[in-house]
Amino acid sequence: MKLGNFVAIIGVTLFLNGCTSTPVAEADRTFERVVEAPGYSKDRIYSSTKIWIAENFKSAKSVIELDSKEDGIIIGNGVIQYPCSDMGCSLKSDWKVPFTMRVDIKDQKFKISFSNIRMFWPATYRSGIVSPAYDGPVTNQSSMNEIKPALLKFGDEILASMNSNRSKSNW
Repeated sequence: MKLGNFVAIIGVTLFLNGCTSTPVAEADRTFERVVEAPGYSKDRIYSSTKIWIAENFKSAKSVIELDSKEDGIIIGNGVIQYPCSDMGCSLKSDWKVPFTMRVDIKDQKFKISFSNIRMFWPATYRSGIVSPAYDGPVTNQSSMNEIKPALLKFGDEILASMNSNRSKSNW
């Protein structure tokens, strides 16, 4: 057996072992976070969130499914790169994570919720090994443990965007 094939087999074995970890509990398939935004009105948080979505997702018009300024609700669909932090990252470079994001807005705070979290990767052919494509729910807890912090940090990014936009208002 050639060394390259041996290394590929070991890599695929380690990768598959990571994919067969603990299943995702139903309670972990959705999650939320409340972000305090002292000094910001409901209208300001709403407009800043819309700006953040427009700047960070490919097309805010196509991702937003519900937009109710009066009720303080924005619901949309997004996609991020799979947030990888282990040795198999090179094998996951083309993985995507589609999700639904809901933002409920009140004066001085907002709640960001995530549901319908899925994974997608294309079929691959590496070192003579064919791996089929996948488009479905996140099935193992280790993947969810990598995805969850990446999505929850959107709250910090929206808050930082509000602060940044406030300083830009006096240009």
